[in-house]
Amino acid sequence: MTGQRLAIVVSHPIQHFVPLYRALAARSDITLKVFFASRIGVDRTFDAEMNTAYAWDANLLEGYDHAFLDEADGIKQVSFRAVNNPSIAAALRDFQPTTVLIYGYAQLTALRALFWSRLNRVPVVMAGDGDAMPRSKGARALFRSAGLRLLMRQVSAVLAVGDQNGTFWARMGVPATKRFRSPFPIDETIYRHARANRAALRTATRRRFGIAEDAFVFLFVGKLSPRKRAADLLAASTLIKTKRPVHLLFCGDGSERGSLTSAASGEVPASFAGFVNLDRLPAAYCAADVLVIPSEHDPHPLVGSEACAIGLPLIVSDRVGLIGGSDIAQPDFNALTYQCSDVDALAAAMQRLLDDPSLHAAMADASLAVFEQTCMRHSVEGVMAALDHVRPAGAPALQGLPA
Repeated sequence: MTGQRLAIVVSHPIQHFVPLYRALAARSDITLKVFFASRIGVDRTFDAEMNTAYAWDANLLEGYDHAFLDEADGIKQVSFRAVNNPSIAAALRDFQPTTVLIYGYAQLTALRALFWSRLNRVPVVMAGDGDAMPRSKGARALFRSAGLRLLMRQVSAVLAVGDQNGTFWARMGVPATKRFRSPFPIDETIYRHARANRAALRTATRRRFGIAEDAFVFLFVGKLSPRKRAADLLAASTLIKTKRPVHLLFCGDGSERGSLTSAASGEVPASFAGFVNLDRLPAAYCAADVLVIPSEHDPHPLVGSEACAIGLPLIVSDRVGLIGGSDIAQPDFNALTYQCSDVDALAAAMQRLLDDPSLHAAMADASLAVFEQTCMRHSVEGVMAALDHVRPAGAPALQGLPA
């Protein structure tokens, strides 16, 4: 049966998205090619927010057909103007896709791909993680909303990563018939393996960071930058009242690492792991008891999915875009939420999980259930549903997922 030729246009090899590309490439009813605008993450690149140069120590290019666009070597950061590849038009022309998938509208290359597709009558599916929380006010917000509504009329379907993201697309004028739920994926293989070996990884990782075996560990994973508000976790920890040892584990680097290290209180021990590569990150989750996401702006952080894959309850600021009844952080099911920057409220949520082992255990089990509701299978199903929606009239339907 003839399937679709799917072109995916993306800024760079993103470690979380690669497993989805492999899953799609393995299907017999799709011919997939991924076009990368830059080599960020493959070549060593400086990240200003993380305040360090990095390259992922993993092969992000195996298992699917891909190409780096002509300008890729010269693009060193992800921003609207920096990600600009005029060669995308020729690349798409040569591949002759039946559908083009782009990530959002905040890069010139994505817009170039959209305009090429419209000129050539190729349907476009857009993915992104915009959430329901407005980032601007007044005339600027109205102008932006009007512009996005016009832009979204050029898109044939969207992939909604979660509840708030679905609300965002709806607010931008995308009808329900064009919205398809497709959770952002993670590398399930390494996380399922880590969960199966959780006890051993927990012990080894705690030894590595000098964490007592009986300590209750609150984990932070992300860039140590102002918007992530890691300092709130430090401050909240000093308000906890408990006889049980408590330990904070920070995985990530950034401009605030020095100040956070200096501010860490001896009263509540804290370990700073720095930048943690993909293969070692699951062990950090295994060493922890709760993941805390205190950010003031975080559209849909995949650290929530990773924590759920291991079975960690979540404590999440209300400014984080993965909160929802069918999303990653489901209030009072697997997650406790609090008003961003309210350190007392954060401490109360931490205290609640410390004081109630049965609640902690129930939320841990709930996180595992949430993960199964949002795993790779559902990611692929959402993409396939969108592709089936935009396929030309008379074209054969795409195959369902293998049993």
